[in-house]
Amino acid sequence: MRHLLKNPAINAIGLGIFSAFYGLIFIVTSGHMEFENLLYYNGATTLEPFWTGWSNFLASGYQAYIAYALIALSSVVVLMLLKRKHPYDEYHADVLIQCLAVATILTLAAIAIFYLMVLSNTNGIVEKFTLFIVIHWATVVLADLVYVLVCRWR
Repeated sequence: MRHLLKNPAINAIGLGIFSAFYGLIFIVTSGHMEFENLLYYNGATTLEPFWTGWSNFLASGYQAYIAYALIALSSVVVLMLLKRKHPYDEYHADVLIQCLAVATILTLAAIAIFYLMVLSNTNGIVEKFTLFIVIHWATVVLADLVYVLVCRWR
């Protein structure tokens, strides 16, 4: 496994595929009528202003902007990874493992919070799951960006 982590192109391919998948889903669902119909809190007047605002945000198709921002950031990270001609050493592989560990811990925390939210109120599952995906995707991209920046400075 450590052998794969030393190759910057493997990291770039993984991040690129991951970002392309989520980006495609976010862009395709943006403004799509069937997606809007699945939103529970869309236009609702509830005592849950956060979920109503998030649902209205999604219903307006603004998740495409999240996708564009994270695709752009992912592209920068991928270009920085591909610009590196030689493999990383043991130190850099350890830094990558630490960055991925942080991303994993944050993702696991998001899963636990997501599960708790669903258990406490099953309404708005699409809004809650979409927020979870945004947090997960942003965490992975930002962890990879931190890795690339740390490796450039050392």
